[in-house]
Amino acid sequence: MTAGAARRASALPALARLATSLVVVATALGLLAAGAVAATLHRADVRPPYAHDGLLVVLVIGSDIGMPYRSGDPLRGRADGLHLLAVDTEARAATIVNIPRDTLAGGTKINAHLAFGGPERQVSAVEDYTGIPIDHYALTTFRGIEEMTRILGGVEVEVERRMVDRFSGSNLHPGRQTLDGEQSLAFVRDRNSHPDGDFGRTRTHGLFMRSVHEQVVSRHNDLRDLTYLTAHFARTTVTDIPADQLLPLALLATQIDPADVHQEALSGSFGTTSGGASIVHLQSGDAFERIRRGEVGPPR
Repeated sequence: MTAGAARRASALPALARLATSLVVVATALGLLAAGAVAATLHRADVRPPYAHDGLLVVLVIGSDIGMPYRSGDPLRGRADGLHLLAVDTEARAATIVNIPRDTLAGGTKINAHLAFGGPERQVSAVEDYTGIPIDHYALTTFRGIEEMTRILGGVEVEVERRMVDRFSGSNLHPGRQTLDGEQSLAFVRDRNSHPDGDFGRTRTHGLFMRSVHEQVVSRHNDLRDLTYLTAHFARTTVTDIPADQLLPLALLATQIDPADVHQEALSGSFGTTSGGASIVHLQSGDAFERIRRGEVGPPR
């Protein structure tokens, strides 16, 4: 080895330590800057730039594929949960519409479109069915639900009836209680404990979403918690929401009173396809039309 090479080799550990120090300093400065930006956003009137009409619509998708429960690509699973979340960004109100997974749409079950073409295909199918333009989607999995529950320290819900289902693993008594991650997953997956099957399960999905929102508003609304929850959301969710809009949306969520969140109760009838698969003929009433008109939140 030449003298020059020896000097360069001896300098590598020092350079490595210096590089590591610079990364740490840069990270710390980045976090401080993010905190300053977040503080500014907290004081500002948050209006997502892509919601030019004051109405933000997100399709929340729950995929039935994902480790460790079911191997495969979550983006090519079936949408066991489909929920339209419409938010009036000016009036600070929201409407959740839970769409049963077996709803007949586009010649097949509406939840199958995820397997056929991923989230984009699923969004298009729901837009065609409802006539509602969708701004973004957010897709999570079984593990994502468990992890979000864990990060929140459990989710407090009102269990409406005795729930026992060997398929989902639910074993819950009626009443208000705090569910851990495993119980939360069993709670939202249970279909057999509801007398109206998938309609009952979709109502449970909406109840769970509202409970999470209420808990965030009441217990996790400071900037440190919101930043942490936003980072966790980014890790456990596939979404086309721009990364720089996740924190503003989290701040917007804390500005919506849980009393101003309305859940639509849809009805319909059950049927079967020519091949014997169960389907739902959905009766949505004027739920979709009201969102198209921008009427969001509890009926006035």
